[in-house]
Amino acid sequence: MQPVKETVFKYARIQLFESRFVRVEIYSDELVISHKEAKEMNDAIGELAEGTEIPVMLVATVSSQFDSSAREFSASEEGLRYTKKEALVVKGLGQKIIADFYLKINKPKKPTSTFNTEEDAIRWLLSD
Repeated sequence: MQPVKETVFKYARIQLFESRFVRVEIYSDELVISHKEAKEMNDAIGELAEGTEIPVMLVATVSSQFDSSAREFSASEEGLRYTKKEALVVKGLGQKIIADFYLKINKPKKPTSTFNTEEDAIRWLLSD
C-alpha cells in the first residue's frame, strides 16, 4: 500500500492512503511534541483529507514524547475535527501504558483504540 499524498515535518510524516485513511508517523526522539506540533499535524491531516473527517492511524517511535498540552489538544473536538476515528499503534508495554493513560485521562472525543500492529489498526479503521 503506497501513500498518494504526504506532508513531512522534521519530527513526523503524515500520509494519505488511497483506501482513505491517514497514517501519522512520529519519528523524532529529540523533540517533545507540544500543542504547536500537534496543531501542525492536525492541520496537515485536514489538508490531506480536504477538510473532511477521515480515519487516522498514529505510529510513534518507542521514545516519542507528548506534553500535556499536546495530549489535551489531540483529545479535544478541535484536535479531532478531521478525525473520524483514531487507531494508536503501540510498540511495547511502555507505549501501551501511556496510551491507556491518554485514553482514560484525556478521553478523546472520537472513537479511539490501541493496536499492536498496523495491519490490525487499518482493519479497524476501515471497518464500518
